[in-house]
Amino acid sequence: YQRAVGLRPGDPWCAAFVAWCVMKSRQQSAPPTWCSGSAITTWHKGSKRAADAVAYPSSPDLQSKVKPGWVWVRAKDAKGATDAARGLWVQGHCGIVVAVDAVGFYTVEGNTNAAGSRDGDGVYRKLHKWTDAVQIGRTVGWFDSTHI
Repeated sequence: YQRAVGLRPGDPWCAAFVAWCVMKSRQQSAPPTWCSGSAITTWHKGSKRAADAVAYPSSPDLQSKVKPGWVWVRAKDAKGATDAARGLWVQGHCGIVVAVDAVGFYTVEGNTNAAGSRDGDGVYRKLHKWTDAVQIGRTVGWFDSTHI
């Protein structure tokens, strides 16, 4: 995954995993222009390109906006989420939304573990519940990667 976006071994690779998945699904040899090794940089580039398809955590109809195939980005903490929404770079994590229901949104994430670390040991499927105020509070947002 790191090699797909030009990262070195040891670099964080959650966004590289997202880029690799997009590249494979679109049969591309280069990552999309919005992809980066950094989850937050990926968010900033992607959200600017898909401005009309962005859903923020504060949206009252959030559950109806988030769709499978979208890229989800979370900051390391709530302050980071606020800073990232203002355009600042912060540490974060990202994944690909694969399903959405009344309980939450389900993702596939690289560089995580069973406990949900942003520095993990593999690729995992995760459930992020709408009722988890801490998790939703750290969410920077989502963007629709299929139209950009």
